[in-house]
Amino acid sequence: METIIKEITPLFFSPLIVFEVPNSADLNRKLLDETASMRRLSPGVQLSNQNGWHSALDFFERAEPGCVDLARRIMDAIRQATQAISPGFDFSTVGLQCEGWINVNGKGGFNTPHDHPGWAWSGTYYVHLPENPPQRSGCIEFLDSRTNVRCITVDGASCFMSKYTHRPVSGTMLLFPSYLRHWVYPNEQDEERVSIAFNARFARRPK
Repeated sequence: METIIKEITPLFFSPLIVFEVPNSADLNRKLLDETASMRRLSPGVQLSNQNGWHSALDFFERAEPGCVDLARRIMDAIRQATQAISPGFDFSTVGLQCEGWINVNGKGGFNTPHDHPGWAWSGTYYVHLPENPPQRSGCIEFLDSRTNVRCITVDGASCFMSKYTHRPVSGTMLLFPSYLRHWVYPNEQDEERVSIAFNARFARRPK
């Protein structure tokens, strides 16, 4: 009798969750206007961004209508994702802490490889991306956090990949564990890329 597979368990997997945000066109117009106003008032900060503008880490404290709307959607997405990977998670015992910022990458702008220590979830919402990007322009790439995986591989098996490249689309949101190291390919187009990145974690409520 032939031996048959009983079960395959995805050990130590890192989820990349893609959300499609409804009615994003109107939201994105608001966010672009609000971002332009912020840039006129602030030179931005320098973190993983190269040749681009990075806002302060105060997105979830902003009072602009577009920012408030997106912040609400992000927090809802975080709760959905958490419940998807941990169905028994008790939200009543914790509070959700978030920080966020706006990235604007003009031609040649990119983000160097980095992760987000001290947080549970990280993610990005894509406000505006140039159409028909060449090759990997503006793609986000995730790097395997494990060691020694590439000694011997099985061709075509995703569990042996050392990196994964994702082509984002305007109006979508990515969510992933904060330990995943990632970077963004340089924008090769004249048009600016605008995205909003964020981190989130849960803190126990005092008894």
